[in-house]
Amino acid sequence: MCPPVGITPRSPRPCVLPATSRATALLRCRCLRFTLLAGPSIGRLPIICCLVNPAPCLLSSRVTWSMCSNGRTDRRQARQRCRVPDTVVRPVTIGVLGGTSWIANEAVIPAINASPGATLGRVGSRSGSISYADVLADPLVDAVYIALPNDTHFEWVLAAAAAHKHVLCEKPMGVSQAEVRGMIEACDAAEVLLAEAFMTPFHPRSLAVDAYLRSGELGEIRHMDAAFTFCLAPGDNYRWLGERGGGALLDVGIYCLSPLLTAMGGPPSNVAARATVTGTVDGTTAVWLEWPTGATASVVTSIELAERQSLLVCGTSASLTVDRPFTPGEKDTSFSITHSDGRVERRTTAGANSYLAMIEAFAAAVHGQAKWPRPLSESVIMAELCDRIREVASVTGVTP
Repeated sequence: MCPPVGITPRSPRPCVLPATSRATALLRCRCLRFTLLAGPSIGRLPIICCLVNPAPCLLSSRVTWSMCSNGRTDRRQARQRCRVPDTVVRPVTIGVLGGTSWIANEAVIPAINASPGATLGRVGSRSGSISYADVLADPLVDAVYIALPNDTHFEWVLAAAAAHKHVLCEKPMGVSQAEVRGMIEACDAAEVLLAEAFMTPFHPRSLAVDAYLRSGELGEIRHMDAAFTFCLAPGDNYRWLGERGGGALLDVGIYCLSPLLTAMGGPPSNVAARATVTGTVDGTTAVWLEWPTGATASVVTSIELAERQSLLVCGTSASLTVDRPFTPGEKDTSFSITHSDGRVERRTTAGANSYLAMIEAFAAAVHGQAKWPRPLSESVIMAELCDRIREVASVTGVTP
């Protein structure tokens, strides 16, 4: 067993705890790597011994010990009355790189604070007193959430891996599939978790929609339409800067493309696109996709058009319609199915905080309690598809 906080063993050594009648010790531990030893009695007090291993471990912040009662108790009775210690998984301490970003302050940091599985560590910013390097050097930080401009994701994911921190990186994970693959290799080599911070799939409605798309109830899918547009105010926001990985496609393309890939089970065979360039970025990108089955899809992403979020998937047996599909809140709990006979069915789900659900899933994955639900292969496929779209996009206009 590990010692209480404040006692740091320099090397593995036995630790002796005298047991008292029905005593329970709540101890904050540094790890769970310990070995119980059967101890002799000291007078009338049986003792419990353990070997302490100071190796770091995320699995426990406290161990609840139920001591053997003192008095005249033979070994058989003692074994029956002693329980194996119950362990309580401690929260994952998540540091933040990019503490001044809107998404960190308005969504992810509140989710970390609200999650029983996570606790907020140091928050680093470019202009603050705590630097990104300070966060990575903090031994109390188990993982980092990266909310930096897109062009810096690669650099800081690799730095986090080198510091042996688990990583939750804001979408898009990288500005190219080459970057994404490089991040995966670095985190695999460091044996740390890498996850893309894409909250939409964690909402109950999104889970229900994905399950329906995979169920085959739509029949043969023939056409899909997805749009995510909004007006981003002019200014120094990195999304208006091409050299920083800005533009509509990288910013919101993942929202539109993800459900289409889910519905079709993989990427399209043919891609056509047209981009309207504003300054140095694609202010709007329109995409046409085709699959070997004959299914087609149209996609519009924009940071300069009026607000619109929509998803339509048409099959031979039914069609699926979702309003506000990509940034669902606690009140976004339904989607519509129009059957081939004209009957409209409205299905409802629970509401939820998608960011909170994402943080809880990340903490569980760090602890090894569950797998991260969105495989990194999906991040690679998404990055590759965005690469293809940008390669084939023709420029229709330049706005100074």
